[in-house]
Amino acid sequence: MLRLWKKMTKKSIINIIGTTGVGKSQLSIELAKKFNGEVINTDSMQMYKGLDIITNKHPIKEREGIPHHVMNHVDWKDEYFLHKFEREALKAIEDIHGRGKIPILVGGTHYYLQSILFHNKLIKTGGSAKDEETSSTLTPHERQMIEGPSEELIGHLKELDPIVAEKFHPNDHRRIKRALEIYLLTKKPASEYYDRQREEERQQSSLRFNTLNFWLYADQTVLDARLDSRVDTMVTEGGLDEIQQLYGYYKSLDSQPNLQHGVWQVIGFKEFITWLNEPSEESLQAAVEQMKVRTRQYARRQVKWIKKVLANELLKEKAHGYPNGGQIYILEATNLNQWKENVTSRALEITDAFLEFRHIEQPFASGHLIDLLPQEASSSEKERKKWKHYECDTCKDADGNKAIFVGDQYEVHLASRRHRSALNKLKKRQEL
Repeated sequence: MLRLWKKMTKKSIINIIGTTGVGKSQLSIELAKKFNGEVINTDSMQMYKGLDIITNKHPIKEREGIPHHVMNHVDWKDEYFLHKFEREALKAIEDIHGRGKIPILVGGTHYYLQSILFHNKLIKTGGSAKDEETSSTLTPHERQMIEGPSEELIGHLKELDPIVAEKFHPNDHRRIKRALEIYLLTKKPASEYYDRQREEERQQSSLRFNTLNFWLYADQTVLDARLDSRVDTMVTEGGLDEIQQLYGYYKSLDSQPNLQHGVWQVIGFKEFITWLNEPSEESLQAAVEQMKVRTRQYARRQVKWIKKVLANELLKEKAHGYPNGGQIYILEATNLNQWKENVTSRALEITDAFLEFRHIEQPFASGHLIDLLPQEASSSEKERKKWKHYECDTCKDADGNKAIFVGDQYEVHLASRRHRSALNKLKKRQEL
């Protein structure tokens, strides 16, 4: 009876997560072909027209006729905001469901993904279509306030919302700015919204749809080599042409755009600015190496977000008996020679049972990979402990001040090579 009720009240979606370069697009095509699905892009850079290589769009010839939605439709001059994505993606999901097909979410922009999976994880700041364009609704004084340096922003936030100010590292400019925007636009502290979200989570499921999650995972060392190789291929097979084309547009603008916004955030542009301004073999190699570093760093942030944020949010569904699915199944993608066995076959079997509302026999993960998944959801008290700030008396930041860490970052720092090295240097100075 429960299965019948669930089938009647929630339509199903499949969500494929994992780092860049791990094979999400390939799996999406395999699932779409088998289960009559269509792909919805959740990568913020793939919204922009062109730049297929440096934004890693799945080649059309490899899509095997599977339609892709919310992709390749935004002009370079435009900034693409969250509310636009949410509206377009939900419309695409409704259309796909209406034609009796299965939407398959694929991409790596996490706050985009959260806006689709959950009802209540992102804070809306108003009802207009310009929610994200805060300059249209803030006073000149408020606009000046949120454009200040990080040390001023955290000072304002401590005055207006001291509870949530504890949550962020003083140098976490983007999140501090967003918390200030929430207060200034709604006249309510962000902490009030977080408390309401937690209460809603305790009362009912937060998922919009009956959701199956696949986490494609590859060992970091193997993935690093794979990502480096992919950058080399991108550069030699058309990526440089795209970067130069984007640079030509950049130079044509009356004023230089903020490289932290819009299409300019793409990995592969900022890294090549020096080479673009003064081309040389040395600056080209430095740019390629920097692109590799940035790509590897991005992959690590993606894994961290899945483990620390998404997996914990989905585990909260357990308290309600997973009425709308939400469990994560990890697929081992380290050895590409075993893709069919470890990824394709396992994913097809799980999906078939999920869509037919049968018991899924496959485990959530095999072997040591189960350790990637949390076993119990974080409580409010535990969440608050993660906000505590710690100062390291030994290590300094870039400005020469005591290094600051938030929550469990401090324990990680104490065990790090950086901290041990600083301790050794301090000990040697004291012995002199």
